[in-house]
Amino acid sequence: MNITDIMFTNRPTTIYDTPVPSSKKTQAQPEKTFKDSIEESVVDTFKRRHPDSARHVDEQVRAGRAVREKHGGSVSTDDMTMEEYQAYFYALLDTIPYDSTHMNDTNIISISEKGWEQMRKDPDYEAWILGYFVEDRAVHNPFFAWGNDAGCVVTEHFGASIEEHHGQGISKAALEGRKPDDDDEDEEENWWIKRHKRMKKLMKEQVERSIRKNAAEKAAAKEIYARQQYLSRAKQHSFLTTGTQDMPAAVPNPEGMAAAMAAGAYINTLDLFGSGITGDVH
Repeated sequence: MNITDIMFTNRPTTIYDTPVPSSKKTQAQPEKTFKDSIEESVVDTFKRRHPDSARHVDEQVRAGRAVREKHGGSVSTDDMTMEEYQAYFYALLDTIPYDSTHMNDTNIISISEKGWEQMRKDPDYEAWILGYFVEDRAVHNPFFAWGNDAGCVVTEHFGASIEEHHGQGISKAALEGRKPDDDDEDEEENWWIKRHKRMKKLMKEQVERSIRKNAAEKAAAKEIYARQQYLSRAKQHSFLTTGTQDMPAAVPNPEGMAAAMAAGAYINTLDLFGSGITGDVH
């Protein structure tokens, strides 16, 4: 493989991974036969197999034809060697602008030998590849200004048909084994992360308050129930022994009364401080 590194000011780095044509393929191509002239374009084949994508493919082909007509309309490729044709095609690619959010990207474009041969004899396939890059390079990266401005490494491979195309991209920061914001480790934590931690802490405290409150309410209810049972038994005893339900005033249980009062005060305290939990989150 012969790799040519093309660099421009304020443009991503573009690497063309180009197969070296054999000596016989550097010669001018033989005159096209009638069979060649009626051969179906791989673009039409793709649209026939994938009718749901036909409209999108047509838009890409039109965009590619516009690039070719604007920057290479008067150029004939019939008598070009394969090396000359490759240089011509790369020159067309270099006229397609990038969105500014891709300025730090590195693009690696690879086209197989069969892909070059198909492009040369199939103008629609050539136009589709150009149109693909018109569309791809115009995409705006919404995360560029969010600390992910190191750029990406993007690879694009093309074969002799649309189906053989595949591409992928990965963050340069990920390739280096770090997160995009690792350089800012000493800076204050992200506001949303801090808020989430605060919310999680307050929710935990609220659950704990709720558990303690329920326990206190149960203790108070148990004490009230015990007092009621005591009074009921005392009345019953008085009736059985004296024949009346009159009974001396029940002697208060200091310990029970203190426990009930303490439980009530505790519940009121929990309500007082627990009501402001959601207001503490900013």
